[in-house]
Amino acid sequence: MTTATVEAGAKAAGRALAGALGVVAAVTRTKPLHAAGRTYRARLRIDVPMPDSGVRLFSERGQHEGLVRLSRAMSLPSGWWDIGGLALRVDRAGPGCGPADVLFANTGTSRLGRHLLRLSREPLSEPMTTLLPVRAGTSSLLLLVRPIGETHGAVPRQYELSIGLDGGSWRPVGIIELGVEVQGASPRFDPLVRRLEGTAPPTWVSELREPAYRLARRLGRRTH
Repeated sequence: MTTATVEAGAKAAGRALAGALGVVAAVTRTKPLHAAGRTYRARLRIDVPMPDSGVRLFSERGQHEGLVRLSRAMSLPSGWWDIGGLALRVDRAGPGCGPADVLFANTGTSRLGRHLLRLSREPLSEPMTTLLPVRAGTSSLLLLVRPIGETHGAVPRQYELSIGLDGGSWRPVGIIELGVEVQGASPRFDPLVRRLEGTAPPTWVSELREPAYRLARRLGRRTH
């Protein structure tokens, strides 16, 4: 299969996904996915740097302020099967020292499973990855978060952050710590616009994601 064929297929799939989400938004009059969530002040602590990752954020030890939004994709009640989402914004981690957004969703953690969405009854207490790869230097990079300790149905307060390069083993680099909840906050996260410095999505990933993110930006303008 040629690169052009892959990119054309991704573009068609992206348009179809955006169309389906647009129908849901028109019927429900709200965001089609992750409509309800909770936002927290957060701190990312890099304890085990990975200079070979090609990403400035992971190149040295340090602490970085930001935000975390936790949500369920279908906003179903607690105890129902759903897909959890963790949206991370890290201050000064993007190009030009702007903010960077990274989105995680429930998946498996194996070489194949890390690219497959997974339903869970306690989605915020299960592993989440960035699902689709980005380019970092000459490598393909994926990120993983998983809660630390027993949560017993409560919102986890810490997540371990790991890196997978070229489909290899997960290498822990640090900890995400949740702080105080920001009441009433509903920030819009867009990893295509606010990307991590040192990363870039492959063209086929951009073609797949951009129509849905373009719809999300339009819906965001309508609600502000």
